[in-house]
Amino acid sequence: MGDQKISNASQPINYMPQAGDMNCYEFYIKATTQYGEYDAFQHMGYRGTRREFLEDVNAIAFYFSEIKHYKRGDVFTVFTPTNVESIVMFYALNKIGVIINFVHPLLPPEVLRESVLESGSKGVMIMDLLAKKHVQTINDLGLSVIMCRNSDYASKLKKRLTRMGERIVTGLYPKFREVIEYTSITQIYKGKSVPGLTGNGEDIAVYLNGGGTTGKSRTIKLSSRAINENVWALGGVDHIIDPGDEGIIIILPFFHAFGLVVSMHMPMCNAARMIPMMQFNAKRTVRLYKENRISGIIGIPNMFKKLYHTKGFDGPHLKNTRMMFVGGDDCSSYFLDEFNEMLDKNGTSARLRQGYGLTEVGSVCCANTNWVYKEGTVGKPLENVRMAIWDDNCKELPVGEIGEICIAGPTIMSGYLTPDGKPDEGLYYDADGVAWVRSGDLGYKDEDGFYYFSGRKKRVIIISGYNVYPVDIENLMDSLPYVRESCAVGAKNAEGKPIVRLFVTLKTPGDQEKYREEMTKLCSEKLSKFSVPREIVFMNSLPHTPLEKIDYIKLEKGEF
Repeated sequence: MGDQKISNASQPINYMPQAGDMNCYEFYIKATTQYGEYDAFQHMGYRGTRREFLEDVNAIAFYFSEIKHYKRGDVFTVFTPTNVESIVMFYALNKIGVIINFVHPLLPPEVLRESVLESGSKGVMIMDLLAKKHVQTINDLGLSVIMCRNSDYASKLKKRLTRMGERIVTGLYPKFREVIEYTSITQIYKGKSVPGLTGNGEDIAVYLNGGGTTGKSRTIKLSSRAINENVWALGGVDHIIDPGDEGIIIILPFFHAFGLVVSMHMPMCNAARMIPMMQFNAKRTVRLYKENRISGIIGIPNMFKKLYHTKGFDGPHLKNTRMMFVGGDDCSSYFLDEFNEMLDKNGTSARLRQGYGLTEVGSVCCANTNWVYKEGTVGKPLENVRMAIWDDNCKELPVGEIGEICIAGPTIMSGYLTPDGKPDEGLYYDADGVAWVRSGDLGYKDEDGFYYFSGRKKRVIIISGYNVYPVDIENLMDSLPYVRESCAVGAKNAEGKPIVRLFVTLKTPGDQEKYREEMTKLCSEKLSKFSVPREIVFMNSLPHTPLEKIDYIKLEKGEF
């Protein structure tokens, strides 16, 4: 266990309102009114003010309520990349009580069909350049379509340069039976407004697809209160000093809670200028850093690793950053040390801090901060969040023992979406009637109350009755200067006996036999004999999921 380290800086003041019974739209309005007018978003050379943003939110809400006659509890699917339109749609629909079903925009038509049918969606927003293969599916389902374009929010020059090409391309596509352009709604109904719902924080705000705590993909129901409680608990982490001038790059998608809640809703309510990125690109992120005053960035380990190795990221522009969080997967202390040395060299107070969470608990439930942290841990639970380590019989384990990470509190989901099941499916109730989420992840707690992540329960490799945790092997590989990425999986040797197979990519070409010997020796010295990889496979690149995590399932199945 690493030594506890507490910074000398005092904890920032939390300017967030208490979540209470507010919906997300109410929470955003109350949180940002105090800042007056400021630049709320930026895209393709254009900056839009808070007033402009709310005009579009109100126009969209009016269209859905008065023209399409959507009611509280209806569902609408957002099938777009991370863009300004998705942010507007989130607040507009939340204002009138419509549930948003966020779906990954690169999924195939059959998955979109399943999601629409499961959620009961009445319509879909889609981006023009991604629409072609979905026309037949959407028409078959009888959905109305809102079409957005990359140039919707762009400077006049860039809009003129791109709009013609967009229209030519989409003009060649088969036609949707019922479609309206996003900008037509915001222009036609500009200045229109409808009263918003109030005090409905317990209503479901979004449907998000997650891996499920048992490994099976599930649709998760998150209420406005769960989202707002998470943002309130994180409120002091990213207080904006200069509203509208300080930018936040959104590099995570909204179909995942980490992107929706922590990357978007939290800084939006802190009066940051949002700079959404439709697809993560390390070189473009560097350009945005150099062209803007970036105060914060939130991502998963692989994104920060790509940034670290991208020319130009290491530079004086980092001094403006005060907040960096990494989550969604484990990040080794070796990489954190390297990354934070780079930040320190550039004179920033920020440090890359690791946290832990999952969509089922509204995103983050545990985090290190710049004022309280311990190396090698995922931090302490957020305020009002309870965490415990349980055995298979839901009994709490002593300090230091590995078990399942379980979470309770106001940020947890309302349950999984089930057409015929109970509304709170996926929640476990203890003897006192308290609802818990059993994460499916393994970890332990130390005597200081800090939590450690040991990996997915499903990923544990059992050899001769001994539990091998792949994350221990992978983190150890990060200490080797020539290793770019690694992934340990369970496999079988020629005799059919279980072994650890390690997949590795290198930063630069080298003597692979020498590297194999060094890796094996290091594992032998630092880990149990059962954790030593018996096979080490070098690859040019490892497969990744849409969230940029290493796709260990494909490696286990040999699909590479």
